[in-house]
Amino acid sequence: MSMSTNTLTNILKIDIDVKVSRTELELWVCTRKLLLKHLGYTVKKVKVTNSKKGYHIWIHLNESCTRYEIALLQFLLGDDHRRCYYNFLRCDLRHANTFNILFNFKITPNE
Repeated sequence: MSMSTNTLTNILKIDIDVKVSRTELELWVCTRKLLLKHLGYTVKKVKVTNSKKGYHIWIHLNESCTRYEIALLQFLLGDDHRRCYYNFLRCDLRHANTFNILFNFKITPNE
């Protein structure tokens, strides 16, 4: 059985590379909750932090999902498309710590 079918988690990680007003960000969160509800998921908690270009968002679901489901949901919710591409590639890798990486800051070679 591949890792994409037996590794379960309930945390979606979204990287948004645009700054918006608080009202617009709250509307974005509200629409993501509606989309997830429509798809049959229940949002337990949402955490938003500022990043250099925008926001990092963690959405905790009541339901557990496979790696592929997580990658697909993050794509549908508007996650950074390059990040989505790599997560889809990582779905079948055997090392769990290499999937769905989201950093609060980026490390540069000089740091």
